[in-house]
Amino acid sequence: MDIVGLASVILVFTIPIYAIYRGYNQSDEKLNLKKMKEERRLEEIKQENYLLENESMRRELEKIKAENARKQKALDKKENKRWLIEETKEEDLSRRD
Repeated sequence: MDIVGLASVILVFTIPIYAIYRGYNQSDEKLNLKKMKEERRLEEIKQENYLLENESMRRELEKIKAENARKQKALDKKENKRWLIEETKEEDLSRRD
């Protein structure tokens, strides 16, 4: 009878311990699942941010190129005007002589 009583006591205490252990593992798995979801969301946000930064940088580069083209065009016009002015001055000087 002592063995039966001891076995019943062990079973009575083993079941709750197993339930606690199983519940801990389930909560641990839930936390891992939640962590994986958050990491996935973070990666999606990083990817979206990367694409937005690239788009922003592309637009900025286009603005810089357009501005440089405008400046170059203005310099070309200015150089042409100087050339015309110098040519006209030379013609005026040669006419006076």
